[in-house]
Amino acid sequence: MICDDVRAALSSFDLCVETDEGARVSTHCLYPSFSTVHVYVAKLGDGYHIHDGGGAYRSAWNHACDDAVIGRAMLRHSLKFRVAVRNSTLVVDVPSADWLKSAVLAVANASSAVAYAAVEHVVATTENRLKDRIFNTLRTVVGEKAIGRSFDVIGRSGKIHEFDFGVKYDGSLLLIDAVSPHHVSVSAKYVAFADAGANDNDGSLSKFAVFDRELDRSDVSLLQQVADLVPIRSLDLGVKRLVNYASL
Repeated sequence: MICDDVRAALSSFDLCVETDEGARVSTHCLYPSFSTVHVYVAKLGDGYHIHDGGGAYRSAWNHACDDAVIGRAMLRHSLKFRVAVRNSTLVVDVPSADWLKSAVLAVANASSAVAYAAVEHVVATTENRLKDRIFNTLRTVVGEKAIGRSFDVIGRSGKIHEFDFGVKYDGSLLLIDAVSPHHVSVSAKYVAFADAGANDNDGSLSKFAVFDRELDRSDVSLLQQVADLVPIRSLDLGVKRLVNYASL
């Protein structure tokens, strides 16, 4: 039966282990590193004290390393999921076991959301700086009139993807996205480039994923399936080569 297969596949999420911090529950939520969000449950009088063991803060710090950014994310998502923040830990107290399921889910989702929010902030900041460098390079090579910023492309799926730049030259199109060494950035760029079409199927379309910080080897392998990976220092040469080839 299909349900038996599903239950077997998800059996690891039924784990509940007694620890010094309380009963540790494995949840279906994930941090940006794809590690499991654990929630801890401890007795509190007749009720229960539920917390994330500081997991959101640790995960966010691994990516953001910015207390102010993490603090704002914790405040925002604690309000959203109706939990509290105490000593960099997301917590909620409930009066009875009837509230346990909702409380565990609230803490788990809040913990995951905080970490993702911190990562997204870092990715946006990093990529905005890189986008400025890309634009300065492009305008010296092709001129500002050929450059479209926040360039929308309808993918083969029908979904609209916004690329950082679209460069039009001699009837051809070059799509460019800045990419940073974070799973959130790599995943988003991969999806957009893949849906926009493959270089070997459309000679009028080229795609550059531009980076300035070293990417993980597995991320390089993934992105190279759908775009040309170009270091920012070589972007001018890459664009010139495309333009000169198209004019032949």
